Amino acid sequence: MRPDVEELVDAVLDEADCIDDLVEAVREQREAMRRRDTDTVNTLMDETRDLSFEAQSQEKLRDDIAVRFAEKYSCGTTASSLASVMDKDEQEEFNGAVDRLTQSVFVLKSEMMILTGLIDQHEQYTSMLLSEFRRLNGDIVSQSGSADFRG
Repeated sequence: MRPDVEELVDAVLDEADCIDDLVEAVREQREAMRRRDTDTVNTLMDETRDLSFEAQSQEKLRDDIAVRFAEKYSCGTTASSLASVMDKDEQEEFNGAVDRLTQSVFVLKSEMMILTGLIDQHEQYTSMLLSEFRRLNGDIVSQSGSADFRG
């Protein structure tokens, strides 16, 4: 395999690895939320933020390598265009890496949708509790405000 193809494949796989780590951290965070383990949730929030920045860096690196590769071989930067200038064995390796990255991104999006749904549910539940608390607190205040304390 040519060194520049290997560099591109490695960049794609490194990004997939980083996203997989992010997925794992998000899953751990969700589990910690279920256990109501605030310290772990906070630690994992920091970890997911760091992994997110790392994934963005990996994406930028992969994009830069793809642009250089495309310029060198006079092709586009899409996966299909990059693969079109590769030998058959290089294409197989590259397409496998691209498939893995695509799957990792899909799983991350799914996990983020689940987490967003949980946050939305929590927000609605909290709003209902606050509303009920205010209603009950208002009833207590209005009852005590109209109570007659004359003897």
